[in-house]
Amino acid sequence: MLSPFRGRFESWTVIRARMLRETEVFIEEALRHPEQQIQIPTLKVGSGTFTHLFAQAFWAQVLGTS
Repeated sequence: MLSPFRGRFESWTVIRARMLRETEVFIEEALRHPEQQIQIPTLKVGSGTFTHLFAQAFWAQVLGTS
């Protein structure tokens, strides 16, 4: 498989291992320094300006269940 980021052929096993390691490093750093992480604001469904119906339609599209 040609990796768009590396510009060379890599097997799926190599790509998968690299992705897992990068994710592992990111999570370790986030746990080590939680004060440096960006907080993503959240709202309980129905408590903001978006209706429950809008939330259902949004997540159906995101999760591919529509």
